[in-house]
Amino acid sequence: MSSNPKELLQELNDLRQRYAMLVRALRLMIYDYDVATGAITWSGETESVCGRALRELEGGIAQWESLIHPDDRERALAALGQAEAQLSEYDIEYRFLHKNGSYIWILDRGYFLVGPDGKAARMIGMMQNVSEIKALEFDRLQMQEEIIAAQERALRELSTPLVPITDQAVALPLIGTIDQRRAGLIIETLLEGVAGRGAEMVIIDITGVATVDTFVADALIRAARAVRLLGARVVLTGISPEVAQTLVALGANLSIFETRATLQDGIALAMNGSGVTNHQQGKTLPTRY
Repeated sequence: MSSNPKELLQELNDLRQRYAMLVRALRLMIYDYDVATGAITWSGETESVCGRALRELEGGIAQWESLIHPDDRERALAALGQAEAQLSEYDIEYRFLHKNGSYIWILDRGYFLVGPDGKAARMIGMMQNVSEIKALEFDRLQMQEEIIAAQERALRELSTPLVPITDQAVALPLIGTIDQRRAGLIIETLLEGVAGRGAEMVIIDITGVATVDTFVADALIRAARAVRLLGARVVLTGISPEVAQTLVALGANLSIFETRATLQDGIALAMNGSGVTNHQQGKTLPTRY
């Protein structure tokens, strides 16, 4: 830096011009807040940011507070009080009333300067209109939610695929692991299928279920009870000898089901429109395991 007064003045003017250009380019409202009096001295692009000329922003801290959206005001004031007490940075986003009557999103960042008594005396900061950024963020989040919802629907269809067999019968072949969330989807899918299609018979096939334990057995029973409340028959298929032994050991009561050895047998029952029972078919599963 030069020691020549004229050169120093020129450098100072250059710095001021660069500062003004930066404020203009970023469209910043600059403020100097006097904590003791509540007065705020504004500069920068006030009209570009909130539509108000400097002469329209002479109401100090009270005016600033009144222009904050009612739903954001308490949060903004609490953050200001905390920053003042801790002499920390004030960094917050809130909605601010534009002169045209709409609310814009503001990024407000300020720093407190300490007075002789060690407390906050002034606050220097800037406010920037970030409404466009918030709109893009909102669109991104909305798109993300739509993608998640689409994935959820796809997973539900894959995890609980309800297959029409006839006009009166549907099948639900289950594959993999049944947890609490999926158990709820099974019941929901079955009820929607029975109610929406007017199904009179539901075939639940567990050939591909990875593990059959007390929770799975209880989930199947709850699903069957829910379906029967709508007046439909429930046929359980795919009970292997190993699964049968497990159910016997667990003491699961599956008397609520009609049973068939395989999914094909259940489909044949549906196609024939037969109303005969397990005992009449000669394929009996004990009512209590």
